[in-house]
Amino acid sequence: MFGRKAAQKLDNAAAALHDAGKKVAGNAGGRAGDAIANAVLAPIRNQINESCTNCSRGKCKKH
Repeated sequence: MFGRKAAQKLDNAAAALHDAGKKVAGNAGGRAGDAIANAVLAPIRNQINESCTNCSRGKCKKH
């Protein structure tokens, strides 16, 4: 259904939400951005059978 490129775009969107929240409200904003990403993007991302695309590019801050 979805492939590696879709997974990469979703991972980048989640990272952008985290960064935007952190820029606005510090660590609490980063957590809020993560919560939004988990609620909105995670159900779609879980359907894609790909590992974290940011890890493979060396840009992951979570793993």
